[in-house]
Amino acid sequence: MTENQENNLKAFEFPPNVEDLSKEECAKILRKALTLSRKYKTQTDISKITSINEKSIGDYFTARHKPSQERWTLLREALFREGSSESLTIKQASETIHSIERFKAILILLKDELEYFKNSTSENRRILKEQIPGNQIGYLASLLSALYDENQLEIFKNFSNKNK
Repeated sequence: MTENQENNLKAFEFPPNVEDLSKEECAKILRKALTLSRKYKTQTDISKITSINEKSIGDYFTARHKPSQERWTLLREALFREGSSESLTIKQASETIHSIERFKAILILLKDELEYFKNSTSENRRILKEQIPGNQIGYLASLLSALYDENQLEIFKNFSNKNK
C-alpha cells in the first residue's frame, strides 16, 4: 500500500451505525473502503469473507438496498478495520453480534423473572434465596457492572482468577 493510500485510510470515515445513512451514502462508503482495502479487491472477495451473498453485496455497493446493522458491522470489520491491531476477524465480529443478541434476550427474560419476585410474596423470595445462593447473584451483578468499565473489569478478572 502506498503512503497516500495509508493516509486516505486513516482519514476515511466508516461510521459504525448504518441507521442514519441513506443507501446511497452506504454505497459510497463501501466503494471507497473497497478501493482503499489492502486485502480485498472485489465484491466477490467481500462476499466470501463476510458470508453475505454476492447479489446482496452488489445491491449494497450500487445503492439498490441498504445493509442491516448486523451486515454493516460485518462489512465494516472486513473493510475498514482490517489494518487495526484491535480489529476483530469477521468470524469474531459475527460471534460477538450473535452473543449480544442472546445476551439481550436473556436480560429481557431475567427482568421479567425479577419483576415476578419483586411483586411476589416474601415466602416466594425466601424459596428463591434457598435455591440460588446470594454469592452467585453478587458475582453476576459484579461481573455485569465490570463489563462497562475496562479498568474495573481487569481488577475483577485478577480478583476472580485468584479465588479459583
